[in-house]
Amino acid sequence: MRVTVFNGSPRGRKSNSHIIVEPLLEGAREAGAETEEVFLIERNIKHCLGCFFCWGKTPGKCVINDDMADLINLFLDSDFAGMATPVYGMYMTGLLKNFIDRFLPLATPHIQRNKDGTFYHEGRVKQFPKQFFIANSGFPGQHNFDLLMHYFEIAKQFGQTMVLEVYRNCGEALQAIEDKGPQLIKNIGIFKDALRKSGWEMVTKGQVSKETIDQLHIELISDEEYMAQANKSWNEMINQVE
Repeated sequence: MRVTVFNGSPRGRKSNSHIIVEPLLEGAREAGAETEEVFLIERNIKHCLGCFFCWGKTPGKCVINDDMADLINLFLDSDFAGMATPVYGMYMTGLLKNFIDRFLPLATPHIQRNKDGTFYHEGRVKQFPKQFFIANSGFPGQHNFDLLMHYFEIAKQFGQTMVLEVYRNCGEALQAIEDKGPQLIKNIGIFKDALRKSGWEMVTKGQVSKETIDQLHIELISDEEYMAQANKSWNEMINQVE
Protein backbone atom coordinates (compact mmCIF):
# COMPACT_ATOMS: atom_id res chain seq x y z
CA MET A 1 0.00 0.00 0.00
CA ARG A 2 1.44 3.37 -1.02
CA VAL A 3 0.17 6.82 0.01
CA THR A 4 1.73 9.83 -1.71
CA VAL A 5 1.07 13.54 -1.22
CA PHE A 6 2.11 16.21 -3.69
CA ASN A 7 2.60 19.45 -1.74
CA GLY A 8 2.10 22.57 -3.87
CA SER A 9 3.10 25.18 -1.29
CA PRO A 10 6.01 27.50 -2.22
CA ARG A 11 7.00 27.36 1.46
CA GLY A 12 7.69 23.65 1.10
CA ARG A 13 8.84 21.98 4.31
CA LYS A 14 8.04 25.13 6.33
CA SER A 15 4.46 25.34 5.08
CA ASN A 16 1.16 24.96 6.89
CA SER A 17 0.32 22.41 4.20
CA HIS A 18 3.21 20.25 5.43
CA ILE A 19 2.07 20.65 9.05
CA ILE A 20 -1.29 19.18 7.96
CA VAL A 21 0.12 16.44 5.72
CA GLU A 22 2.64 15.12 8.25
CA PRO A 23 0.24 13.61 10.83
CA LEU A 24 -1.98 12.16 8.10
CA LEU A 25 0.98 10.28 6.67
CA GLU A 26 1.97 9.21 10.19
CA GLY A 27 -1.42 7.54 10.53
CA ALA A 28 -1.02 5.86 7.16
CA ARG A 29 2.40 4.49 8.18
CA GLU A 30 0.97 3.20 11.45
CA ALA A 31 -1.53 1.25 9.33
CA GLY A 32 1.34 -0.30 7.37
CA ALA A 33 1.53 1.90 4.27
CA GLU A 34 4.61 3.27 2.54
CA THR A 35 4.32 7.06 2.41
CA GLU A 36 5.99 9.96 0.65
CA GLU A 37 5.45 13.70 0.57
CA VAL A 38 6.70 15.33 -2.63
CA PHE A 39 7.48 19.04 -2.34
CA LEU A 40 6.83 20.43 -5.82
CA ILE A 41 8.91 23.53 -5.07
CA GLU A 42 11.97 21.24 -4.89
CA ARG A 43 11.30 19.57 -8.25
CA ASN A 44 12.04 20.64 -11.82
CA ILE A 45 8.58 21.00 -13.36
CA LYS A 46 8.32 23.22 -16.41
CA HIS A 47 5.11 24.71 -17.78
CA CYS A 48 3.06 22.84 -20.36
CA LEU A 49 3.96 24.15 -23.83
CA GLY A 50 0.54 23.49 -25.35
CA CYS A 51 2.27 21.76 -28.26
CA PHE A 52 0.05 18.64 -28.06
CA PHE A 53 2.96 16.40 -29.09
CA CYS A 54 1.82 14.09 -26.27
CA TRP A 55 -1.39 13.56 -28.27
CA GLY A 56 0.14 13.08 -31.70
CA LYS A 57 3.88 12.94 -32.31
CA THR A 58 4.77 11.17 -29.02
CA PRO A 59 1.42 9.73 -27.80
CA GLY A 60 1.25 9.56 -24.01
CA LYS A 61 4.71 11.08 -23.57
CA CYS A 62 5.59 14.71 -22.93
CA VAL A 63 8.47 16.18 -24.95
CA ILE A 64 9.72 18.18 -21.95
CA ASN A 65 12.68 16.56 -20.20
CA ASP A 66 12.16 17.32 -16.50
CA ASP A 67 10.91 15.58 -13.34
CA MET A 68 7.30 15.28 -14.42
CA ALA A 69 7.45 11.84 -16.03
CA ASP A 70 8.75 10.30 -12.80
CA LEU A 71 6.11 12.16 -10.77
CA ILE A 72 3.29 10.92 -13.00
CA ASN A 73 4.57 7.36 -12.54
CA LEU A 74 4.70 7.89 -8.78
CA PHE A 75 1.15 9.22 -8.86
CA LEU A 76 -0.14 6.24 -10.85
CA ASP A 77 1.77 3.72 -8.72
CA SER A 78 0.15 5.05 -5.54
CA ASP A 79 -2.94 3.48 -4.00
CA PHE A 80 -3.89 6.86 -2.54
CA ALA A 81 -2.61 10.13 -4.03
CA GLY A 82 -3.17 13.43 -2.30
CA MET A 83 -2.59 17.04 -3.24
CA ALA A 84 -2.03 19.83 -0.74
CA THR A 85 -2.07 23.59 -1.27
CA PRO A 86 -2.55 26.88 0.50
CA VAL A 87 -5.24 29.12 -0.97
CA TYR A 88 -3.68 31.67 -3.32
CA GLY A 89 -6.03 34.12 -5.05
CA MET A 90 -9.06 32.06 -3.95
CA TYR A 91 -7.61 28.98 -5.71
CA MET A 92 -4.66 26.56 -5.62
CA THR A 93 -1.08 27.73 -6.04
CA GLY A 94 0.52 28.09 -9.44
CA LEU A 95 2.87 25.24 -8.50
CA LEU A 96 0.03 22.78 -8.03
CA LYS A 97 -1.93 24.02 -11.06
CA ASN A 98 1.17 23.65 -13.23
CA PHE A 99 1.63 20.10 -11.88
CA ILE A 100 -1.97 19.23 -12.79
CA ASP A 101 -1.63 20.81 -16.26
CA ARG A 102 1.25 18.45 -17.00
CA PHE A 103 -1.04 15.42 -16.68
CA LEU A 104 -2.16 16.11 -20.26
CA PRO A 105 -0.30 13.05 -21.68
CA LEU A 106 -2.73 10.84 -19.74
CA ALA A 107 -5.55 11.99 -22.00
CA THR A 108 -6.12 11.50 -25.73
CA PRO A 109 -7.25 14.25 -28.14
CA HIS A 110 -10.58 12.48 -28.72
CA ILE A 111 -13.60 14.20 -27.19
CA GLN A 112 -16.35 12.23 -25.50
CA ARG A 113 -19.71 13.10 -24.02
CA ASN A 114 -20.18 12.16 -20.35
CA LYS A 115 -23.39 10.85 -18.82
CA ASP A 116 -24.19 14.23 -17.29
CA GLY A 117 -23.92 16.02 -20.65
CA THR A 118 -20.42 17.43 -20.08
CA PHE A 119 -17.56 16.86 -22.52
CA TYR A 120 -13.97 15.86 -21.95
CA HIS A 121 -11.14 13.85 -23.48
CA GLU A 122 -10.85 10.10 -23.39
CA GLY A 123 -8.27 8.83 -20.94
CA ARG A 124 -5.30 6.59 -21.61
CA VAL A 125 -5.24 5.20 -18.07
CA LYS A 126 -7.81 2.61 -17.06
CA GLN A 127 -7.51 3.19 -13.32
CA PHE A 128 -6.35 6.12 -11.23
CA PRO A 129 -5.45 5.97 -7.54
CA LYS A 130 -8.01 7.00 -4.99
CA GLN A 131 -7.41 10.66 -4.26
CA PHE A 132 -7.63 13.14 -1.42
CA PHE A 133 -7.15 16.88 -1.20
CA ILE A 134 -5.91 19.27 1.48
CA ALA A 135 -6.26 23.05 1.36
CA ASN A 136 -5.54 25.63 4.02
CA SER A 137 -6.30 29.33 4.11
CA GLY A 138 -4.77 32.18 6.08
CA PHE A 139 -8.25 33.65 6.46
CA PRO A 140 -11.04 32.64 8.83
CA GLY A 141 -14.34 31.37 7.42
CA GLN A 142 -15.00 28.89 4.62
CA HIS A 143 -15.75 31.05 1.56
CA ASN A 144 -12.09 31.14 0.53
CA PHE A 145 -12.46 27.48 -0.45
CA ASP A 146 -15.48 27.94 -2.73
CA LEU A 147 -13.55 27.68 -6.02
CA LEU A 148 -11.57 24.65 -4.88
CA MET A 149 -14.69 22.89 -3.64
CA HIS A 150 -16.40 23.52 -6.98
CA TYR A 151 -13.35 22.30 -8.88
CA PHE A 152 -13.35 18.97 -7.07
CA GLU A 153 -17.10 18.58 -7.42
CA ILE A 154 -16.54 18.72 -11.17
CA ALA A 155 -13.54 16.39 -10.93
CA LYS A 156 -15.69 13.80 -9.17
CA GLN A 157 -18.20 13.99 -12.04
CA PHE A 158 -15.37 12.94 -14.36
CA GLY A 159 -14.83 9.76 -12.37
CA GLN A 160 -12.15 10.76 -9.87
CA THR A 161 -12.62 8.93 -6.57
CA MET A 162 -12.14 11.39 -3.71
CA VAL A 163 -11.94 9.76 -0.28
CA LEU A 164 -11.19 12.94 1.69
CA GLU A 165 -11.26 16.72 1.35
CA VAL A 166 -9.77 18.85 4.13
CA TYR A 167 -10.47 22.59 4.06
CA ARG A 168 -8.57 24.13 6.98
CA ASN A 169 -9.22 27.80 7.70
CA CYS A 170 -7.10 29.92 10.09
CA GLY A 171 -4.08 28.05 8.78
CA GLU A 172 -1.47 30.33 10.32
CA ALA A 173 -2.69 29.27 13.78
CA LEU A 174 -0.89 25.98 13.15
CA GLN A 175 2.51 27.64 13.22
CA ALA A 176 4.65 27.51 16.36
CA ILE A 177 3.86 30.88 17.90
CA GLU A 178 4.46 31.73 21.56
CA ASP A 179 1.08 33.24 22.41
CA LYS A 180 -1.05 30.16 21.72
CA GLY A 181 -3.65 29.80 24.44
CA PRO A 182 -4.51 26.45 26.05
CA GLN A 183 -7.76 26.11 24.08
CA LEU A 184 -6.03 26.64 20.74
CA ILE A 185 -3.34 24.10 21.68
CA LYS A 186 -6.07 21.61 22.61
CA ASN A 187 -7.98 22.20 19.36
CA ILE A 188 -4.84 21.78 17.25
CA GLY A 189 -4.22 18.49 19.07
CA ILE A 190 -7.74 17.29 18.21
CA PHE A 191 -7.21 18.34 14.58
CA LYS A 192 -3.88 16.49 14.28
CA ASP A 193 -5.29 13.38 15.96
CA ALA A 194 -8.09 13.41 13.37
CA LEU A 195 -5.51 13.70 10.59
CA ARG A 196 -3.66 10.64 11.92
CA LYS A 197 -6.94 8.77 12.14
CA SER A 198 -7.76 9.82 8.55
CA GLY A 199 -4.52 8.31 7.27
CA TRP A 200 -5.11 5.13 9.26
CA GLU A 201 -8.72 4.80 8.07
CA MET A 202 -7.78 5.35 4.43
CA VAL A 203 -5.31 2.49 4.51
CA THR A 204 -7.32 0.08 6.63
CA LYS A 205 -10.87 0.86 5.46
CA GLY A 206 -10.45 2.57 2.10
CA GLN A 207 -12.40 5.62 3.28
CA VAL A 208 -12.61 8.17 6.08
CA SER A 209 -15.54 8.14 8.49
CA LYS A 210 -17.92 11.08 8.86
CA GLU A 211 -16.98 11.34 12.54
CA THR A 212 -13.31 11.82 11.64
CA ILE A 213 -14.16 14.33 8.89
CA ASP A 214 -16.20 16.36 11.39
CA GLN A 215 -13.21 16.44 13.76
CA LEU A 216 -10.98 17.62 10.92
CA HIS A 217 -13.11 20.73 10.56
CA ILE A 218 -13.09 21.68 14.23
CA GLU A 219 -12.92 25.42 14.89
CA LEU A 220 -9.34 26.08 15.97
CA ILE A 221 -9.91 29.66 17.09
CA SER A 222 -12.71 32.22 16.82
CA ASP A 223 -12.73 34.49 13.76
CA GLU A 224 -12.36 37.60 15.92
CA GLU A 225 -9.42 36.24 17.93
CA TYR A 226 -7.66 34.99 14.82
CA MET A 227 -8.04 38.33 13.00
CA ALA A 228 -6.74 40.22 16.05
CA GLN A 229 -3.67 38.00 16.34
CA ALA A 230 -2.98 37.99 12.60
CA ASN A 231 -3.25 41.77 12.26
CA LYS A 232 -1.05 42.24 15.33
CA SER A 233 1.62 39.98 13.84
CA TRP A 234 1.54 41.81 10.51
CA ASN A 235 1.81 45.21 12.22
CA GLU A 236 4.83 44.03 14.18
CA MET A 237 6.47 42.74 11.00
CA ILE A 238 5.79 46.01 9.16
CA ASN A 239 7.22 48.04 12.04
CA GLN A 240 10.39 45.94 12.01
CA VAL A 241 10.85 46.63 8.28
CA GLU A 242 10.34 50.36 8.78
